[in-house]
Amino acid sequence: MYGNIRNTSNMDDLKRTHNRNFQMIKSEILNITTPVCLFQFAWLVEPDTKFDASGIWQVECLIDPEKAQETEEQLSGLLERWKGQLKMANPNKKFKLAPLPWEFTEVDGQPYFKIKTKMKGGGVRADGTQWKQRPPVLFNPDGSPMSEDQKGRVNKCGPGTTGQVNMRCSGWETAAFGVGIKIQPEAVIIHNHVEYNKTAQGYGFETEEAVVEEKPKVQGFETVPAGNELSLIHI
Repeated sequence: MYGNIRNTSNMDDLKRTHNRNFQMIKSEILNITTPVCLFQFAWLVEPDTKFDASGIWQVECLIDPEKAQETEEQLSGLLERWKGQLKMANPNKKFKLAPLPWEFTEVDGQPYFKIKTKMKGGGVRADGTQWKQRPPVLFNPDGSPMSEDQKGRVNKCGPGTTGQVNMRCSGWETAAFGVGIKIQPEAVIIHNHVEYNKTAQGYGFETEEAVVEEKPKVQGFETVPAGNELSLIHI
């Protein structure tokens, strides 16, 4: 009769111990440097504050698929090891996979391996204190660190800008979103900077040469370029 009674006190202790062990799991940190690639949506000097008041430093890397194999394998390997760590710590838990910040895709009809990197500029800790994150370290094409004046000139990167990104990659897990990999832009070297201009072409519009219609001539009158009206003398 007493054999069916469960010792709930011991079970609760085991759960608390298990949860503490699970919370102590830390992902490895892997630094990966991309091949030379195209940049888009780059915020490397001033953070993007449109959706986050603390700011987000970010850049999307468009890598030639033929040069992306090693990078893709490193990222996928990190994800598999992180999933293994979590499963070992909690074998009975079902994990869902969050959207990954990398993929093989097409941009403007061209194939690329795209990596989205982003890093928060700051935030508030659980104890209410604030923290701030330093921006990515920026380098000139010759490898020298950028001065503040040089950073100002590359604040906006237009289409065609190329460079490399040293990425700080690590795993994360939340009950709401699942398991994922965070990729932060640790340092950036800009090989070729293209100034950002808000032109029609920059928005992807097709343009054509403007056609100027000539005004019809009034029969019996001579016409002259504007501003030269006084050059005609009628007798």
